[in-house]
Amino acid sequence: MKISYFCRMNNVEKRFYLFLLLWVLVDLVQAIFTNIHADEAYYALYGQFMAWGYYDHPPMVAVMTHLSSWLPGALSIRFCTVLLHGATIWLVWKTIAKVNTTVRDVNEFFILASSLFMFVLYGFVTTPDAPLLFFTALFFYLYKQYLKRDNVVLALALAIAMAGMLYSKYMAVLVIAFVLLSNLKLLKDWKVWFAGIVALALFVPHILWQFQQDFPSLKYHFILRKDSFSWAYPLEYLPNQLLVFNPVCLLLALFFCWRESKSKDVFTKACVFTCVGFILFFWVMTVNGHAEPHWTVVISIPMLTLLYWHTRNVRWQSRIKYFILPFSLLILVVRVVLCTPFVPEITGFGDKKQQMADIHELCGHQPVVFYGSFQNPSLYRYFTHENAVALSSLYNRSTQYDILQIDKDWQGKEVFVLSASDFLNCKKLEKYDLYYNKIDHFQSTNRIEVDIAKQQIERDSVFLDVVFRNNYAEPFIFAHPECPTLVFAAYVSDDGYLFERCDNIGIQEIPANSSVSARLCFPLHPDMPMAICLSNHLNLSVNSGKVEL
Repeated sequence: MKISYFCRMNNVEKRFYLFLLLWVLVDLVQAIFTNIHADEAYYALYGQFMAWGYYDHPPMVAVMTHLSSWLPGALSIRFCTVLLHGATIWLVWKTIAKVNTTVRDVNEFFILASSLFMFVLYGFVTTPDAPLLFFTALFFYLYKQYLKRDNVVLALALAIAMAGMLYSKYMAVLVIAFVLLSNLKLLKDWKVWFAGIVALALFVPHILWQFQQDFPSLKYHFILRKDSFSWAYPLEYLPNQLLVFNPVCLLLALFFCWRESKSKDVFTKACVFTCVGFILFFWVMTVNGHAEPHWTVVISIPMLTLLYWHTRNVRWQSRIKYFILPFSLLILVVRVVLCTPFVPEITGFGDKKQQMADIHELCGHQPVVFYGSFQNPSLYRYFTHENAVALSSLYNRSTQYDILQIDKDWQGKEVFVLSASDFLNCKKLEKYDLYYNKIDHFQSTNRIEVDIAKQQIERDSVFLDVVFRNNYAEPFIFAHPECPTLVFAAYVSDDGYLFERCDNIGIQEIPANSSVSARLCFPLHPDMPMAICLSNHLNLSVNSGKVEL
């Protein structure tokens, strides 16, 4: 911004851009000095393997970490997030600012924005929510312009904004749906249909990727994340939402939604429908399991709009100082603490650099296999720039590592194995409560596929005709000297898993990139679905689909 242009601005514009610059600078400093969260290291992995999709999310967060990667330190993950958040605030302001805006209104806007906890957090922490907030702000800004002059150019811009939302996070569908529900007349507008078709066309590469990978994201979010109902889930939902935003802002926003429930203003209705729709939708979804508190953070955009418009009068502005400003100050204190060595481990922002350095000293330049969650290998790769993978098991979910399948290149090679639980002939890394061992000729089981060709039940036994498919470039040996493999049936019950071992599978090995047929026999447990699992004393992998008996 040229100095001469800045000088020609009125006092309101000057105040806004000075505050915006200060906000971005604070986010930049915060991004540099706040420890990397494990999820961010995981998204940095995305950026190292660019694709049209990833196991957990669409690819926009990968684009951000990829573009940031030329910078040193934490900015190699967070730089694009800081810039996008500044642009998000600018778009929200452009959407809500009116002709008669005052300097006091600018102050109020920044107080409101700085009091929304998760909105502030995604200004320097890189997750898919950061680009989702930006493209949602762009969508609402363009939608307001479209309501004033509905032309093809704005419809095309809306299509790009919608595609950006979808490439950020799947719940963007809800934003679009609630805006349409708030104004059903849009369905009679051919330009709206044009925008939807263009947005869908832009999203086709990701849809094709999902199809090629057998829809891993959809299976994970809509099937694998389901859990049995617990009253704790709906009861904890609203208290969690109060923490995501802050109690005063959320309750005020819901009050203003109620007050505007019969509003004639189409844009206001869009804000109301989106805020209330998100809160109710994810509350209803708690029947399927726990709802993560941050899933609703995207309504920060319409919420800021409603809060700002309804608190502009003098009576409300005077009360903001007493009820909302304390939350802004509290969040500021939290931000300062996040930059210190005293961050509680439970926050996920504890310092893992030394732990990864110690593991690196132990393992040297050898590949490292982590059994369990994706956090440790992601952090290890980030801090040491060495090769590491996570191998999923029956007890934890699949991740992007299962799509990358880096471990396929390590079969028969020397690797270090680390696990949070004890395993055969391992040693313990006492300082971090980890178990480790060096394997001279590594053999994992995760890329062995088991297809059930036929099942037959005889008395108390079930016989399965199966095909073992070896996807490794090395022969898979069941009686491997270091990683011997056993075959189990894992029956699923209400109390957990019931395991039955197959003592005689009739085969010794599976040639590289080949298939072998076998007949397996297990004790019958009626009405209990099961899956075939391979165990090599290091891991218990799930190698078949679910079998209904």
